Amino acid sequence: MSSPAATPSKDWPASEVDLEAAATPPPPPPRRRCWGRCCLAAFCSIAVMALAIGGSLALCSTSSLAECKLCRGLNYLLLPSGEPASNLPHDASTRILNGVAFPSALAVGDEELWFSGGGDRYEYGLVKVYTAASYLSRDYFHECDPAEAPFSEIVASGDAKMMVLHMHYPASIDEVAESINKHLAPRLPQATAATTLRHLSGALTSNKIAQGGLHPGDEIFLSCEAGTMSVAFGAADDASKKALSEPGLCEAFWGIYLSKSPVFDAVKEGMARGFPERAAALCGVEAEALSGGWAQDLAASAAALPQSAAWSAAALEHEAEVLEHTVEEDLSSLAAKLRGGGPGGEA
Repeated sequence: MSSPAATPSKDWPASEVDLEAAATPPPPPPRRRCWGRCCLAAFCSIAVMALAIGGSLALCSTSSLAECKLCRGLNYLLLPSGEPASNLPHDASTRILNGVAFPSALAVGDEELWFSGGGDRYEYGLVKVYTAASYLSRDYFHECDPAEAPFSEIVASGDAKMMVLHMHYPASIDEVAESINKHLAPRLPQATAATTLRHLSGALTSNKIAQGGLHPGDEIFLSCEAGTMSVAFGAADDASKKALSEPGLCEAFWGIYLSKSPVFDAVKEGMARGFPERAAALCGVEAEALSGGWAQDLAASAAALPQSAAWSAAALEHEAEVLEHTVEEDLSSLAAKLRGGGPGGEA
């Protein structure tokens, strides 16, 4: 009967090979592919995200949270705005600016103001708040082919001008007033700045149209003439517009867009292109009207020639008849005298 193999003693010295094997970590187990589990995890993540966004939108649309900025931002970025592409016909009387249709000209009182370009106002470079369109009177267009728009003159001049703000992003009128005042404050005369901003806020927030909030497609009309700003909603000559004769207000407002350091570059860049185009168009219209006036005058003169000739012939014929009648009368008188023997003569 064989005896069991003797186990080596713990004190038995290990060889170098054994020591190296003991120091080497065991190889890792083979990796199992997890395509199925990874795809399932990704699908679940997307589903949870979609449910979260959908729930947020539903909550925003059915509760008082619809007024919060986060909800309005989600609605703007993820839902169609429902704003029509254009509420005006695309013809010669319309100008399209970044997808928005503006009239080629606006009548404000007795003044006719001409579309002269504009641009978009973005918040945080992501959300388009409004599209601003500028309108200027004929007094600003001195040349048919100007090298550039006279921005300094436009800002400082008292001639009629208007900025139309076409809203894309829903906002309360208080937020709009706060935004405008924030950029106006450093440009106004320091002594009257607080009073001017208070009056402007009152003119904006007191309008009944704006009190229900501004929605995509709504428009604000801010016109200036002789240092007086008029604020209107919905139409340039709306009956509810407010006039503000505050020192420096018009110049400060236009300086936001057209000064050497504008707050929003896009409007100035758009006017740099739109102003020369409008100047050339106005010169073309006036030249056509002038040449058309000359043509009408020539045509009228040509048409009047036959009539004038007929009048002259009739006048000559009448004169001949009168002369003939006079000669006949003179001859009859002379014959009567001769038959009577003349004065003192015998019969």
